[in-house]
Amino acid sequence: MGGEVELKLEVPSSAIDEVAHLPWLSEVSKGLATREKLVTVYFDTAKSKLRKHGLVLRVRHAGENGVQTIKALNKGARGAFGRDEWEQRIAGDTPDLRLAEGTALEPLASKKLQRKLKPMFETVVERTAFPIHSGDSHLELAVDRGYIEAGQCREPVSEVEIELKQGDRATLAKLAQRLAKSAPVAYAAKSKPERGYALSAGQAAKAVRRSGIDLDPKVSTAAAFQTIALSCLDHAAANERAVREGETEGVHQMRVGLRRLRGDFDIQRIIAGSGNRGDQDGT
Repeated sequence: MGGEVELKLEVPSSAIDEVAHLPWLSEVSKGLATREKLVTVYFDTAKSKLRKHGLVLRVRHAGENGVQTIKALNKGARGAFGRDEWEQRIAGDTPDLRLAEGTALEPLASKKLQRKLKPMFETVVERTAFPIHSGDSHLELAVDRGYIEAGQCREPVSEVEIELKQGDRATLAKLAQRLAKSAPVAYAAKSKPERGYALSAGQAAKAVRRSGIDLDPKVSTAAAFQTIALSCLDHAAANERAVREGETEGVHQMRVGLRRLRGDFDIQRIIAGSGNRGDQDGT
């Protein structure tokens, strides 16, 4: 199992080529950029059983190489730090649930589920990937251009993915900040699977409600606040399209997300202030 630490940024289609040719990007890359076409098919049951359990199952082909990937979304911890991931090579075009052993999908894997799986949507992207080393941190910055297709519906993909392979997460944030100063990028709250499911259901512009948050009681206060803040940010940002298309509920849900985020910050400040007073009082 690998933990996926990744940040997605949206880029206007008119600027995606500009990002791939930023002069400083080639300067910080350690090695040549790679270019490949990725065709990825996402599978689920007609009633979206895997999605309801917070799971993603896909088969990706790059040339003749096939990889089956299972992802588990940690509830409420979307965005950059919320997924566990299992990958294995596969020969065919359809998932093999025998490979689910030892993954989050194992409890659901059965011959019955195997029979019910069907393609839900697919993504086709041309990816240019830059390997980047910064100190002890290893990252990959990928520029994706292509589309998501579900039945007769299609949406463009124009985004940047920054994945931390090894090292400090702060390095990922610094790289994103530098990119933001060089190109018109914006935080992408919805992943490709989320966009694909919405597209297949005809709900690409529908308002997004908040999700529950599962917090590990053993994590630090700082980590808990980080998870909550990311959930609130995703809730607000995921409603951008609904707001732009004039959906009233989208406006409401974005406001709710922003109020939740502000409340999270207020609580952090109160706790920090209490800690400072405690230090001053000697308690």
